[in-house]
Amino acid sequence: MRQNVGRATLTLIPIAITSRGAAFLIPVVVALWFGVDLITDAWFWALAFPTFAVVLAGSAVATTVTPALARVKQESPHEVPQMIGGLLVWSAGLATALGLCFCLSGPWVLENFTDFETETQSLAAMFLWELLPFMVVTSAGAVLRAGCEVEGLFKRIAFTPLIRAVVVIGTTWMLLEPAGAHALPIGLILGETVQALWWGVWLTLAGVDIEPTTKLNPAIRQVGRDFAPILGGEVLVALNLVIDKGFAATLEQGSVATLEFADRARIIPTTLMISTLAMVAFATWSNDAAKGESARSRISMDKSMRWTLLLASPALAGMFIGRYALIEMMFEHGAFTPQDTRNTAHVLGYYIPGILPALMGALALRAHIVERNLALVLTLGIASVTVNFTLNSMLIGPLGLVGLALSTSVGATFIATIWILCLVPILPSGLAHRWLPSMGIVIGSALVAGICEATLGTVMSFSDTRIWLASIPCFLLLAAAISLVLADRTSGIES
Repeated sequence: MRQNVGRATLTLIPIAITSRGAAFLIPVVVALWFGVDLITDAWFWALAFPTFAVVLAGSAVATTVTPALARVKQESPHEVPQMIGGLLVWSAGLATALGLCFCLSGPWVLENFTDFETETQSLAAMFLWELLPFMVVTSAGAVLRAGCEVEGLFKRIAFTPLIRAVVVIGTTWMLLEPAGAHALPIGLILGETVQALWWGVWLTLAGVDIEPTTKLNPAIRQVGRDFAPILGGEVLVALNLVIDKGFAATLEQGSVATLEFADRARIIPTTLMISTLAMVAFATWSNDAAKGESARSRISMDKSMRWTLLLASPALAGMFIGRYALIEMMFEHGAFTPQDTRNTAHVLGYYIPGILPALMGALALRAHIVERNLALVLTLGIASVTVNFTLNSMLIGPLGLVGLALSTSVGATFIATIWILCLVPILPSGLAHRWLPSMGIVIGSALVAGICEATLGTVMSFSDTRIWLASIPCFLLLAAAISLVLADRTSGIES
């Protein structure tokens, strides 16, 4: 059945907001229970490595598997169960090998590349081993999610973060007293397991009888060949997470945790976009390409990117204006102090300018994968990690944590610009005319954020009337953006 990107995305937005809102409670309760201390330094440092695996699973595995499954479903639907089963086995095996490398090398890295105290190093090394099952389940689950996307089970996927959050928070809370800090990895593993089972059940109910196998049939071999350049590129991009934590670990105690809390707030828009528009668009583009309808998928690519510019820009302007209030609302409870709020929000302010480029880059990356420009993925992966490491080295000395956030924003802008420029030749003609209103909203949003910051000053709380005054132009821009999106939905070829 043909998916309408705009309509399907709109139906997912309220589900995603509710579900992802629950998921964002996970770092909130971590801040409540542990604050900014050696435990959260050790936890977030160790979590950077499985997060590395999560990014690989969510990007490299999923973005490779989705187009391949769409092709097999179109050409040889009877091979889909064995293909999913084989990919499950091989992705879990790869994640296990990668996870063991992390665990075995962890103590050496901690001793030689961090300034952690001995107690923090020991706890971080132990967390790595405890998180090994999380890496395996996450990678295997990415295959099941890709299968659900190709089957069009978008609403089932959108509900998943809510279920996962309930399991993670509930389990961690129950084990907090008997297990202490070790309740964190246990809760995370159980939440990830329930999530994978949820996807597997719905995939089975959709008529896909998963057949685990180690056989490398032609479809799986093709995924393996496609996976190599995508994996290489995504490994390098995901390595930026580890690099940033490594640099932060050379600063004063609490720096890794502060960077992580700011990063958790930063990824809110990215996560919402990936769980709505990007998910629907990528599956739709893949299915259209498998049917030989490349022109239709390219029109949809163009619209999806313009809609992202339109809708995200006013929201990000509001996020920048209210960043201190946002961090206060999310984290300032229990062990998380007002000073922690100020430090985290200050870092977040330098992350926000890079969010819109990151959103655009995520969409453009998926478009290039559908178009099978796989060598570009690897090339830009190398460029991404090189730019990030270089800027981190230059900026951490004079700017500290702010330098790491600024490095991320500059790198995201640079890479996204290249992604989009390389995509321009295949998009429908008349690009400048179509993109002009979107760019107008982007510029208007940036001006509103800058003017409000300069005239109203820093807004520390949602109880401050200045934040509601500043929200008026943001909402006006958002209303204009929505009207442009609604008009665009009915223009040209329906996507």
